[in-house]
Amino acid sequence: MALIILFWIFAILLILFIVSLLAVGFFFLIKGNQNKMKNLIVIGMGFIAMVIGFIGSFVFNLGFAFQEVFVFIGFVSLVVFTNMTFYKGRKSKAKVVLIVTVILGTIQLILMTLHVYFSINTYYFRVTLDVPYTFLVFNWMAWSSYSAYQKIKNKNIQPWIKVRYKLVAFVSFILSFSNIPEYFQPVGTTWGDPDNLISLAVFGTTAVISVIFAIGFSLAWMMPNWLKKFFNRNYQLLDEKEYTEEELMNLIR
Repeated sequence: MALIILFWIFAILLILFIVSLLAVGFFFLIKGNQNKMKNLIVIGMGFIAMVIGFIGSFVFNLGFAFQEVFVFIGFVSLVVFTNMTFYKGRKSKAKVVLIVTVILGTIQLILMTLHVYFSINTYYFRVTLDVPYTFLVFNWMAWSSYSAYQKIKNKNIQPWIKVRYKLVAFVSFILSFSNIPEYFQPVGTTWGDPDNLISLAVFGTTAVISVIFAIGFSLAWMMPNWLKKFFNRNYQLLDEKEYTEEELMNLIR
């Protein structure tokens, strides 16, 4: 009974992650269209693509191959967003990161195809590649966001803006390790099986890490006014200007 309760707690957390991802995805799409900012549109589409993959796999039982296709689209979109947001107009390693991401994602799709259509057991190979794949995408975002924070930390701008980039760096760094628990998933056991403690622990760890990212990322980009005021409580406002998203992006480039 205790394991079943834990399963539903973790399932609720995973649902919260998916809902948060969908909400922030539509937020980026709307903001991007309003401000004609392609980077926001790209990440909005990426988040929505990942949600489609998760729902298709877990709700409609379309399988992990279906999910992997949309995760691939989402991961590539996240890297493109990171490159457009933090490295626009600058020569950097950004293109290399994008190329490596596409290569790793393509290999994952091939391995998944071999498993689904040819019954070849590629689980541990896929997991082994999935770790650097996920680590690269989210650690690249974490590093880029932290570097942006370093650029503005001594500038006389509202503290909530600095918190945004610290928060994105923190939650992205945490999520970059989210695939490591998959090493411990028992082969042949349903992911999150409440009758298997190890599988449930893997499911729970992934759910907790995912929801931390979703909430933190959502707060960073959709920060409510009361929270902005909290972070600005000791700040002497030189003006009460409301920055547009484009102006905030220009601060970190």
